[in-house]
Amino acid sequence: MFHDLYVAYSRQVYSYLLGRTGSKDVAADLLHDVYLRIWNRMEALERIPEEQRIYWIFSIASNLVKDYYRKSSNRRQAEEQLRDRNKGAGAPAGDLSQLLAGRERYRELESAIGALPEELRCILLMKVVGGMNSSRIGEALGMPAGTARYKISQARALLAGRLGLPQTELAAAERSKSNG
Repeated sequence: MFHDLYVAYSRQVYSYLLGRTGSKDVAADLLHDVYLRIWNRMEALERIPEEQRIYWIFSIASNLVKDYYRKSSNRRQAEEQLRDRNKGAGAPAGDLSQLLAGRERYRELESAIGALPEELRCILLMKVVGGMNSSRIGEALGMPAGTARYKISQARALLAGRLGLPQTELAAAERSKSNG
């Protein structure tokens, strides 16, 4: 049962955590903690109807994110440390202008996603990284599917504006990522 839960929800929970924290490392650590709590409370989980388990799992994830920020002395300080660490990454040797241009564009995208309001960033990452549809996002976050679709659209529009792209190009890039 535990393995099945991990397979069914880990990608979705990770995308939620990534959206809430903006850090792949923190999201991975929190995902580990989510499943550790699930493991330690398997008896409680068995009493929850199967269709309600996703809510329970996302409530654990939400509580862990709150704990994470509560323990952090300052969210901005943590974000500054993350930026400083990313700035310190070494550049590859050689004349790789295309690779560098691609990496720069990736950094622009990562920065634009990080600048989104937390709720929009979270929902967009649940869609793109987690592969969740608006109905599942709505279920997990306790909102109507139409509201989730609207917020995804808002996030895309903000990203497209910040990156100077037509919104249709951004949606096409998302589809190719999820198909690849």
